[in-house]
Amino acid sequence: MLAKTDDLPHEIRYTKTDAIISAVGATLLIVSEMLAAIVAFAWAIGSMLGLGETTFLIFVGIMAVPGLVLSFGLTRRILRVEHSLRDSGKF
Repeated sequence: MLAKTDDLPHEIRYTKTDAIISAVGATLLIVSEMLAAIVAFAWAIGSMLGLGETTFLIFVGIMAVPGLVLSFGLTRRILRVEHSLRDSGKF
């Protein structure tokens, strides 16, 4: 059964906590996919070159550092967008 439009709230409150929760959720999704891609890439390169497990772990660590730095920048941008959406009054 569909909801009647008269029963829906006419004013939606979008708080600062909602913005933070949205930003954390988006960041977790993107960073987990990125780190999984880094590990898969390192595993593929290590297997092709016949590198050992220690070299593989060092390779993953080296590749993860720039990815984590970029993810912090992404988190700041997501928070900025979420706050601007909240302050614009459209949500």
